Amino acid sequence: MSESESRVTRMLGPLSSGLAKLWSMARSAFMDMRDSGAGKRAASAVHDLQESDATKRAQGALHDLRQSDAGKRAATALHDLQESDAGKRVAGALQDLRQRDAVRKAEETARRAVHDLRSGGGSGNTTVG
Repeated sequence: MSESESRVTRMLGPLSSGLAKLWSMARSAFMDMRDSGAGKRAASAVHDLQESDATKRAQGALHDLRQSDAGKRAATALHDLQESDAGKRVAGALQDLRQRDAVRKAEETARRAVHDLRSGGGSGNTTVG
């Protein structure tokens, strides 16, 4: 193993441990929220919304729109645009931008986590906010 691989491995060990702790804390917080009175009320409200007459009417209208001649023409036009050379170039450019932004954010997050772990801030008292 080269020196750079060894350094990466040494850096990822504490980061992995810190991420595992963070995941555990986030999961625990989610479970606590889900089981709380407010979480149960929110779940009930979402269920009531899904079963409401307004939601059912909106779903029916969307289905009707998709099945209409105008809806089918719009879907075909969108598909043709996606399959065109220009559409493929745009899709590729957007994917590149998404990947760059995601990589940049991941690098920043990793740097902050390594800094926190080195400074003693990764002792499990991390707050998510």
